[in-house]
Amino acid sequence: MEKNLRKMREDRDDLQRYVDDLTIFLPLAFCTVNPLHLILGVNQAFQDLSNYGEMEVIGNEMDTLFLNKEEIEEFKKEISLKKERVTREASLLVKDKEAIPVSISALARRDTDGNFLGYFLTVSDISDIKEFQKRLEQRVNEKTKELADSRLALINILEETDELWKEAEVEKDKTMTVISNFIDGLLLFNKENAIEIINAKAEHFLKIESDEINGLKIEDLVKIEHLSPLLDILFKSKELGKGGEDENDRNEVEINKGQTLEISIVPVITGEEKIGTLVSLHDISREKMIEAMKSEFVSIAAHQLRTPLSAIKWTTRMLLDGDLGELNEEQTELVEKTYASNERMVNLINDLLNVSRIEEGRYLYKPELVHIEEITNPIIDSYKAEIERRGLKIEVKKPNKETPTVVADQEKITLVIQNLLDNAMKYSLKGGDIIFTITHNDKDNRVQVSIKDSGVGIPKDQQERLFGKFFRATNVIRMETEGSGLGLFISKNIIEAHEGRIWFDSEEGKGSTFYFDLPVKDQKGFEEFVKKL
Repeated sequence: MEKNLRKMREDRDDLQRYVDDLTIFLPLAFCTVNPLHLILGVNQAFQDLSNYGEMEVIGNEMDTLFLNKEEIEEFKKEISLKKERVTREASLLVKDKEAIPVSISALARRDTDGNFLGYFLTVSDISDIKEFQKRLEQRVNEKTKELADSRLALINILEETDELWKEAEVEKDKTMTVISNFIDGLLLFNKENAIEIINAKAEHFLKIESDEINGLKIEDLVKIEHLSPLLDILFKSKELGKGGEDENDRNEVEINKGQTLEISIVPVITGEEKIGTLVSLHDISREKMIEAMKSEFVSIAAHQLRTPLSAIKWTTRMLLDGDLGELNEEQTELVEKTYASNERMVNLINDLLNVSRIEEGRYLYKPELVHIEEITNPIIDSYKAEIERRGLKIEVKKPNKETPTVVADQEKITLVIQNLLDNAMKYSLKGGDIIFTITHNDKDNRVQVSIKDSGVGIPKDQQERLFGKFFRATNVIRMETEGSGLGLFISKNIIEAHEGRIWFDSEEGKGSTFYFDLPVKDQKGFEEFVKKL
């Protein structure tokens, strides 16, 4: 019996540690309430639980959220009078839905003089754990009955055991309440990578019952066929997988048709010991659908705009070339401005179409095995006149012998180099220098291109956003009004589609250097690359 007692104490301690660790990851719904019981603020979890927006509840009395006003009045009196935490069950009025059973808890906040300052109110949905509580109570009753049949000499031990069971039940209820109310699916693996907990949301996402997989190790889950997309990610994870290939442990996977989940994998650590691994399943299907709709709209709109813009371009070109009669100086200036504006619109449409193709994953059309100089030399020659016109100088540095071959879609790599050269010209002041360098890194076996300018540079606090869509640094917006903010986003995606890397060094007021590199490939490497497309 003493051995059982020690075991139950250990179980209680284990439950306490689980609660402490899981609370870090699992936020509860809560409100901030003032001494007049008016709601001052709510967190996102409360908004998700109640379906009310933040501004719909702020300023309202707390008891307007609940069904039984008399019980809530008593609850409010208890809060203001007691120093300890007050907890009870209630019915939360969910917007546009029936009331749901919840556990509400509050602890009065007081100043040093003991004056009542208000309280934090936490709200937990307990509708999903009622059945669990019933089963747990039945087990406790059965255990109590067994202990009651023991000898009279063990009564003191039985009382202590019963108290331990009650404490364990409270801790278990806390844990299960947090897990059940979490808006994401959760899977908790122990140190042996066996499933210990799966919440209702995860059951819904994975279309599986907890009884089917509780206690199974990750290797045993392969027999459940429809879990294979999730298992592919778990096996590659550094926390659960043997290889530990995935350093980010955050991936997206289409678990069911039309349903995409973002998978996050984090270790659960107590002190310096890892006691398990938490896998979070966040449904991003709606975001994916909206993203696809936006891309489709941009693609359709861009295609529709190209036809009238092309007509405007050729009409203005005919006017400028005198095909429809000679123009006077004022007319020529006006038509030239129209032509230039139309060209900017055409370039913007082309950028939008490029972004659309990137997001649809259909961007590389004609990969070839080439030397990078075959692409860069014609571009540099075509830019020299414009660089001189702007009062700039360009210096080209490259190895004495031709660099090894790389796989490249020449049209797309040309676009990257043009984007980087355009930026170097636009944001460099008259008299500045541009240095174009090609090198071959023997260690990494990669061909690198860099374009250095002596321009305005990029503010340090904005550098992380530089490769994002539609982003332009504040200092370049002031000096150059034209630009869509898509050039670097497109360039980054082109280089990464070629299995390359792109990065930069910059200091505001001292210029920037943009780099990209591509892996060296032979014929066999080229064939393997094409197979992946």
